[in-house]
Amino acid sequence: MGGDQIKRFLFKGDKVIWIVFFILCSISLVEVFSATSRQISTERSYWIPIIKHIVFLVTGFIIVWVMHNMKVAWIKKITYVIYWIGMAGMVWALFDGVEINYSDRWIKIFGMTIQPMEFAKMGLVMITALVSAQHQDEEGTDRFALKKILIYAVPPVVLILKDNLSSVIIIMLTLYGMMFVSRFPKGQMLKILGIAFATAAIGFTLIMSVPESWADEGGFKQKVVTWQNRFKGGVSQEPVTANNYVVTNPQRTYSHVAIASSHIFGCGPGNSTLRDFIPHAQSDFIYAIIIEELGLAGGIFVLLLYITILFRCGMIAKKCEDPYPAFLIMGIGLSITLQAFMHMYISVGEFVTGQPLPLISQGGTSVIINSLYTGMILSISRYAKKASANPKQSFEEIDNENNPIV
Repeated sequence: MGGDQIKRFLFKGDKVIWIVFFILCSISLVEVFSATSRQISTERSYWIPIIKHIVFLVTGFIIVWVMHNMKVAWIKKITYVIYWIGMAGMVWALFDGVEINYSDRWIKIFGMTIQPMEFAKMGLVMITALVSAQHQDEEGTDRFALKKILIYAVPPVVLILKDNLSSVIIIMLTLYGMMFVSRFPKGQMLKILGIAFATAAIGFTLIMSVPESWADEGGFKQKVVTWQNRFKGGVSQEPVTANNYVVTNPQRTYSHVAIASSHIFGCGPGNSTLRDFIPHAQSDFIYAIIIEELGLAGGIFVLLLYITILFRCGMIAKKCEDPYPAFLIMGIGLSITLQAFMHMYISVGEFVTGQPLPLISQGGTSVIINSLYTGMILSISRYAKKASANPKQSFEEIDNENNPIV
């Protein structure tokens, strides 16, 4: 087997997506290694944190390769399996969760900690694509699809809201974007938008009105006070001093310092001076480390990589003759990029919450989920290439011809 044949065997599908995937993983390897100084002191080993991350990245590549060889029809069949695995895991975490970073949304299986919320989010994106495709007519998606999607969306959103407001925002924006792409009735779209604004206004008012004494009661009440403090910190106009800023907002403070000191090309990979002071620098604030070490040029380059993913998803969706793969790939593209944008905003903005940077931040569940997403994009890209060349063939005929391995 020659070199070209090996490449065609290993790397099928959209070449741009493959290139972006490997670039993001390469950046992840360098920046996570640089940002794990706190973990090194905890693990008492210089190599354990990065070896763990390498194992996850290699596992991620295997997942991408397996998924990109799957038929799109097979991906459709596992839609509800992924959703219910996520829901079962979230219920498990509700009663017997493992607490990490003051949150118990993890579960432990075979010694590994997994965040089932991410599987529920993936399942919800897949269900939205499937239901929207099943309810297509000449004018777009009919009005009956919304009720079915809400039945599946409400339970995970309620469970996720208990621990992570930013994830709920990403989910809702992703689903709304998918509804826009699949042409839901305009009346429904406007009603959803109005309800969303009203809910946000009421929720914000209630959060800002709760007493600070709730923080002493623990559980969900403590989480609400945390949201309140984050909102207050985000809009605070108090002067910057060691007492009211650095001590109470170390993540925001040092991430801003890291970015402000970066200049155009940064201090170079591995030369960060702020990584020891930013909590969760290797995960929730890795974009600040990227900008500090690679400069504004590096930060813009990473931003463009995620924009490229969304752009390529849109280009691939246009080639899909069947609505399901088109809606699914757009949902995946929106999910990845919205999470990336949320992470970047957290690093450079005023509000603090936890969102990993897809395919860059350290974290097993995050790497696995985004590798599954990438594999699905590549599988759909293979189908789309055949569909554009054979528009008269059915979805099943194209799918079977395009994916001979699985």
